[in-house]
Amino acid sequence: MRAGHAAWPVAGLLLLASCAGDGGGSSSNAPDVARVQQGFVTAVERAVPTVVNIRTVTRFPRGGAAGAPEGGTGLQDYLAQRMEENGGFRENSLGSGVVVGEDGLIVTNEHVIRDADEIVIRLSDRTEYRAKIVGADPRTDIALLRIKPSRKLPVAVLGDSTRIRVGEWAIAVGNPFGLESTVTMGVISATGRTDLGADPGGDLIQTDASINPGNSGGPLLNTRGEVVGINTAMVSGGQGIGFAIPINTVLEIERELARTGTIRRGWLGVGIQLLSPELAESFGVKGEKGVLVNRVFPGSPAGSAGLRGGDIVISFGGTRVGGVKEFQKAVAGISPGTDVVLEILRGGKRMTVTVKLAEREGPAPTLAPRNPPWDAWGLYVKALPKGAARAAGVGGGVEVRTVEPSGPAGAGGIREGDILLRINRERVNGPDSYRRLLAKLPRGQMVAVLVNREGGQVYLAFRHR
Repeated sequence: MRAGHAAWPVAGLLLLASCAGDGGGSSSNAPDVARVQQGFVTAVERAVPTVVNIRTVTRFPRGGAAGAPEGGTGLQDYLAQRMEENGGFRENSLGSGVVVGEDGLIVTNEHVIRDADEIVIRLSDRTEYRAKIVGADPRTDIALLRIKPSRKLPVAVLGDSTRIRVGEWAIAVGNPFGLESTVTMGVISATGRTDLGADPGGDLIQTDASINPGNSGGPLLNTRGEVVGINTAMVSGGQGIGFAIPINTVLEIERELARTGTIRRGWLGVGIQLLSPELAESFGVKGEKGVLVNRVFPGSPAGSAGLRGGDIVISFGGTRVGGVKEFQKAVAGISPGTDVVLEILRGGKRMTVTVKLAEREGPAPTLAPRNPPWDAWGLYVKALPKGAARAAGVGGGVEVRTVEPSGPAGAGGIREGDILLRINRERVNGPDSYRRLLAKLPRGQMVAVLVNREGGQVYLAFRHR
């Protein structure tokens, strides 16, 4: 079955299996079921030797973990002690990768190898190699690694992600929770997912094939054993909702990383929104399509070229603008320093503007580090965003960004997004105040914490360690 041609519905396979075993004279269907099953087996056998296990090691200076506050207690002291005993390092979570070059070129997710000081690749025959990073792109979550194997490696067969269709079968291969060469099966649930808060350069494939921690960087296959995507994420609060980066996108990034080790993207420097029919009418351009500029950043290419808030971009580089995501992707796809002609509407009049794109800076910092420096309560807290205290009707506090479930606060009911207002009746005015209150608590004391949660307030109690 070729990629892009709809597979039999799963219900059809179940019906065949049922008919084949009902003893009602439909045993002629048994060869069909066996043939379909063998197709899956062949696809998996073709791909598994090309999937690798990735283990990373993060090193810290002897004497404590990176980012650990001075005089840390509880979990931080324990981790620091264990790292000291173990040579000052710790291993991070496992991930997966796909061999794309017989000389040792491997594709994985950027988040799998982020902040790693050492990367260990284990092949399907269980031989291990140290890997070097050729390049990584956080925006698309793609990284390219290289090892120096003693022999030519089996290479994954790559498909065409533009030809996959919703409803086709999909097979995920990886190392979830360290269980090597795990295979799960489902369907392509959706394509072109861009409404996930991810970078506009990525249109993700959604699948219900089980994807768990450790699957990241592994392949999503079609029924021919061809890689059509690289598994990258799952919805932690749901079941059967996972996402993969289309292999065509991966190949574009891979080629650039192999050539230069980095990805350069164009930057225009505007804030935009979709031009709705109501907005078009209000701007006197009823029936037009494009994006509305709602902000021009100072010192940006757009500002230098004379773009203004209220301009409507209807064409970029000679191509009609269809929507916000398409426009962002088009801008990012142009090399910095390139002159691009924009056709705009201003005051109902058409005009053209030539803009020299600049280079887009790196990704904005995330709300919390992937491996946060948890405090003694197993929390990572930050100052409240500007205006958040007023909106929540509180006079101060700190916002909980991440919670270690097994920590004292997590076990006591503290959740991500909570605002900590008081500790044992003493007001928490900010991060410094919070740290001072924690530092003076005696070990083993039961503490009461006043929490603002979704507009309501509640006290929680747990024991300080």
